[in-house]
Amino acid sequence: MLVSSRVMKGFALCIILLCTYDKKVDGFSNYGGRQVINKQSNKQRRIDIPTLSAVSADLSSSSSASAVVDFYANLDNLYDQSNGIKCPFFRRRAADLIDNAAMIAQFLLIRHKSLPGISDLFLDNPPEEMELSAPGCKPLGRHIKVHPDGTADKTRNLSITDITQRIHNDWIGGVAGVDKGYYITGKLDSTIYRDDCLFDGPDPDMPVRGLRKYLSAASHLFDPRESDAQLLSIIHNENDGDKGYEMIEVTWRLGGVIMLPWHPKVEAWTGRTKYHLDEEGLIYLHEEEWDISVWKAFICTLYPNAKRWGIWEKERLASN
Repeated sequence: MLVSSRVMKGFALCIILLCTYDKKVDGFSNYGGRQVINKQSNKQRRIDIPTLSAVSADLSSSSSASAVVDFYANLDNLYDQSNGIKCPFFRRRAADLIDNAAMIAQFLLIRHKSLPGISDLFLDNPPEEMELSAPGCKPLGRHIKVHPDGTADKTRNLSITDITQRIHNDWIGGVAGVDKGYYITGKLDSTIYRDDCLFDGPDPDMPVRGLRKYLSAASHLFDPRESDAQLLSIIHNENDGDKGYEMIEVTWRLGGVIMLPWHPKVEAWTGRTKYHLDEEGLIYLHEEEWDISVWKAFICTLYPNAKRWGIWEKERLASN
């Protein structure tokens, strides 16, 4: 895991360098880094490849804040392009990589926030275009509702009954109800969630920080034509959440075909999801529990015939 983390951070640094590329001058922006010959030009001329120390030095320039905003805009564009990756495993890896690049860049900026132009990026309420959060935590994406000015659309301080009803509609696939809820489609009422909501559960790909990242994964995980997500029950409890506020609990049955290259079909399993609300009545923690072991879910996804193994019956009897 340590090696994997270091590799991901290394790739994230590469993305930081990639996002400093300025297409207008057919080369990298002038960060005073190592020089090479631009082979794409008819004439051989020198361009600059940035180094991390040179990137840091450039933060003192008058246009540093603008350069940072452009850099994060490039990350957002890369994030949108990563949604076109069909395999859910590699799509998630790409999203993590881009978010890691954003977090590393934010760390470097914090180290230099006393420099001219940089301190404005760390205001308590910065303008929307200067928001430096990870792309996965931004109010962007086709399933995220926003106001005409681009700011996030949130319905705060709703009654627990209203929030429960909205979650109910998300599960049944709208008012009509077709058992094609957001676990299958990736479509939900984003107005009742924080943009930096934490999605946690037994899935090896969890936890996931950010509504945008979660919906991107959910909308491409199951084949909606051959998968179902059934709502079994929904209840709400006052003062039972992780922060002492309300909590809504759903029990469900989920199964179908996963959009991996070999299209494995997983048998339906049951579980629970808890929706923890914050002081504004927004969901800040989405917590899953499964009624099957992670090992069974993982192995049967890789090798569907493994569901016939007798070991699972022994596991079931042992758990009882």
